[in-house]
Amino acid sequence: MTAITTRSSATAVGAPATARRRALAGTRLLLATALRRDRLLLPLWALLIVVVAVGGGASVGSTYPTEQAVQDRYAQIQALPMFVLFQAQAFTATHEALVAQQAFGGTTIFAAIGAVLFVVRHTRSEEQRGRLELVRSSAVGHAAPLAAAVSLVGLTGLLIGLASAAGLAATGLPPTGSVLLGLIATGAVWIAVAVAAVLTQVFEHARTVGAVAVVIVYGLHFVRGVGHLTDTAWLTWASPSGWLEGTRAYAGDRWWPLALVLATVAAALALAFVLSARRDLGAGLIPARRGRATAPASLSGVAGMTWRQNRMPFLVWTLAFVALGLAFGSGGAAAVADYARSPWAADYAAAMGLDDPAAALFVYVEFVLVFPVAAYAILTLLRVRHDEVSGIAELTLAAPVARVRWVAASVGAALAGSASILALLGLTLAATAPDVDGVLPVALRLIPAVWVLIGVATLTFGIAPRATVPVAWLGLTIGVFGEILVKAGLPDVVYLTTSPFAHVSPYYTTPWSPYVLLALAAGLITAGLAGVRRRDLPR
Repeated sequence: MTAITTRSSATAVGAPATARRRALAGTRLLLATALRRDRLLLPLWALLIVVVAVGGGASVGSTYPTEQAVQDRYAQIQALPMFVLFQAQAFTATHEALVAQQAFGGTTIFAAIGAVLFVVRHTRSEEQRGRLELVRSSAVGHAAPLAAAVSLVGLTGLLIGLASAAGLAATGLPPTGSVLLGLIATGAVWIAVAVAAVLTQVFEHARTVGAVAVVIVYGLHFVRGVGHLTDTAWLTWASPSGWLEGTRAYAGDRWWPLALVLATVAAALALAFVLSARRDLGAGLIPARRGRATAPASLSGVAGMTWRQNRMPFLVWTLAFVALGLAFGSGGAAAVADYARSPWAADYAAAMGLDDPAAALFVYVEFVLVFPVAAYAILTLLRVRHDEVSGIAELTLAAPVARVRWVAASVGAALAGSASILALLGLTLAATAPDVDGVLPVALRLIPAVWVLIGVATLTFGIAPRATVPVAWLGLTIGVFGEILVKAGLPDVVYLTTSPFAHVSPYYTTPWSPYVLLALAAGLITAGLAGVRRRDLPR
């Protein structure tokens, strides 16, 4: 009896460990496969984040070479709310503190967005395409795909932090603050990984997971900024982005906020693995709605079908940007009086070619928000590549549907959707801040730059379809990082040559720039559609 009892107890104790091993079986193999698959994209993303973090540190010394220049910049940051809102707070008037202030926004946001995309790519996207069903049919545990994705991106985030710290220290910055700023980048990656890991269990479609996760990442950054602008400390500390900023790299070097990050990430990942064990493969915790028994007449054509596929993402993005417009418009209008009296406002507005100093804040807001609108347009257009790879396009084109008309419907949805979102953003800002002139025209002038990116993606889809996804995102990446690097000393001619956003930037735009961009977009789209007509589908 004693032997039997002892054996049963040992079995009961070992059961959880055995279950965990079974759930994680095959993780190493999947991790190696994912690393092999992303052997180019992953290092490129990591390198870009390190360049943003280290480039900001390297540029501050040349941009503000004297103590007086540092003091002036610090006063400018305190006077102009846009810097705190979109970048970060400057806690002290020192060269090192300006490094952290300038690097924080770009480093954390782009690190987080990249982490989200990679996690979704290796989890929900694979599940949606049916590949994980084949993988799970072998000796692979149910938690292995998620564990492999989390490990891959999490370890890359750690390497990003270490490389950033080493690069910053190599520029002569204090080692302790450099390590802390590097860990801020790592923390941003880990937070995004945890958010994406949970959302992949909640939603059924990869596009939904990616869109919601990106909105959350942006939202957390802006919540931190709004907390500073309204002097609401609890609001800043309610955001994980506020925790990362609260480490005060080079301005006190506080380590304890990182404990909040670690605890939150650990709890979120634990929740994600629990949820992954409680749902069916291919399903989400929020089930997709059942369709109607009979299709409406609007779905009889390719245009109606495309609108049906994209209407919910369009409505979500539209509501999000209208909400942002209401928040920025009402908050900006309340701060316009103080902003316009700032000694820096006139110079900043003059650099933009504006007569009204108060309008500079709104121009800056609109120009920053054009990048997520461009991301929406790219996501909308990339549906054609997804349908081609998954075989949906083959079924669609088996009906009397011309392939050019099929692609043109998605191109039209991307063009119309991005233009509508920017127009509504401009209208919302104009309605909530009626005393500020030129808000709507500025928003409309941004549309051609987004359309050029749509044209680049369409051309790539027509002539080199396998490169469509990386080229489309590379175009947006060049635009975002060009805006950052030009402030770090990148020659203007390089920025103007490589990014369409340079030609709608308030610093470089001319009266004829939008028309040139429209002509370029039309030419790229026309060439792309011609390429679709001449190539095999799929190829």
